[in-house]
Amino acid sequence: MGYEGDGEVVRAMQRLAILALLILVPMRADAYVDPGSGMLIWQGLVALLGAALMFVRKPWQVLKGWLRRLRGK
Repeated sequence: MGYEGDGEVVRAMQRLAILALLILVPMRADAYVDPGSGMLIWQGLVALLGAALMFVRKPWQVLKGWLRRLRGK
């Protein structure tokens, strides 16, 4: 159902799109990161660690409780 030159047209369009992106997207970004950003990252990491510990600890306690009840009966 396709035409003979479809592959060539697609490749040409892809090359054109890549060329347009290279021309339109700046290669250098001048950005400022303030000192508070580092503390925000640390706060996120500490919160992630705390959440992971609580997530693991609670199901572990439930599992231990079930095992104690099963052995006690």
